[in-house]
Amino acid sequence: MLSSGMEHPVGEQEFADRMARFGPWPPDIDDAPVGLAVSGGADSMALAFLARRWRRNVVAFVVDHALRPESAAEAQLTVHRLAGMNVKARLLTLAPFPKGRMQERARHARFEALEAACVSEGCLDLLVAHHAGDQDETVWMRHLHASGPLGLSGIQPVSVRGRIRLVRPLLTFPTARLRLTLQAENLPWIEDPSNANRRFERVRLRQDLTPEQRQEARVLQQDALQERLRLEAELAEELGRHAVWYSQGWVFLGQEGVDEEALSVLIRLVSGSAYRPAREAVRTLMTQGYGTLSGVQVRPAGRFGNGIILVREERALGPFVPAKAGAVWDGRWRLLACDVPQGSLIGSLGDAIHVMDLRRLGVPYAAARCLPGVWHEGRLVLGPRLGERAWGEFAGEADFVWSSGVPATGENHFGT
Repeated sequence: MLSSGMEHPVGEQEFADRMARFGPWPPDIDDAPVGLAVSGGADSMALAFLARRWRRNVVAFVVDHALRPESAAEAQLTVHRLAGMNVKARLLTLAPFPKGRMQERARHARFEALEAACVSEGCLDLLVAHHAGDQDETVWMRHLHASGPLGLSGIQPVSVRGRIRLVRPLLTFPTARLRLTLQAENLPWIEDPSNANRRFERVRLRQDLTPEQRQEARVLQQDALQERLRLEAELAEELGRHAVWYSQGWVFLGQEGVDEEALSVLIRLVSGSAYRPAREAVRTLMTQGYGTLSGVQVRPAGRFGNGIILVREERALGPFVPAKAGAVWDGRWRLLACDVPQGSLIGSLGDAIHVMDLRRLGVPYAAARCLPGVWHEGRLVLGPRLGERAWGEFAGEADFVWSSGVPATGENHFGT
């Protein structure tokens, strides 16, 4: 339910009670700060004020997307204002990214920078300032696009992205109360001109949605969330009976468990994608019985059992990336530790798997080719851990871990 009053600021105890629902939290010490994503707008500045009043050790991350001439000065001003609120702040300036799909690329680059900054500061959690209005607009937008329960369940209060937990404690608070909170403390904020640009669908909805439509959006969201939780519980039970996930990044799915929903979530899991494939494409794949979708091969399981296996498509793998601790390759594998020659790169094993006894190791040929390794001047210097002495004298072993951050089910079971 939404907070009932829109005529008064958010109280200290009210916010603390809200945060308690997302706990337990790390101790309030220097080594375990809680991160804050702060743009400088009213909502994120209110979040910074409320979070700093809630606990002493917080750190704000101010991202300069470098897309507008004035953005650098606004970011610096925000850092200065946060310092006046006794909030430690770090400025993160994004590198230029390719044109096209600008909002999507900016969002991806922003979260990449925020995740890395959280890890460097020791933050397990990042607070984000989405509020009740954002939820209404998101749900209504998806309603107009005929989304099912997955989309209509809206923005989730807690989710996991990579190595951090995202928490959105303001989803039950109207933006009017957040502004009143700042006004009561005489705290300024920045107005982003893009928030009034009706070229964007979200801005049009923000300006045009009636109170009745907002209330309808809340009913749609609550109904969809309950239905999604029910469906995910059923799916988790089915996957538990019929699917086996292997640490080499592939899945076996027994024939009795092959259905549209299972295929959708498992394809997303193996690909490391943030989104499920289109339903029509999944249905076509089921009709064929095998094929490739979203960078994942679906093929008969053969010696692995009665069913299918899902493995990464080699042609869809990401490019080589510099080998350094914490680097992510193909959006799925993270290198934890690295002691290799300068200039080494992370890429697929490819033909290097020919020195391995894959049948003994129980790994499909196609899956093994797509595993990560560290290369230097065309030579494999570190391979993944695959069985006892699997690499022999060929190469050392690297600590790669699965890092897509996309669970097959349970994304909405973190809390409300």
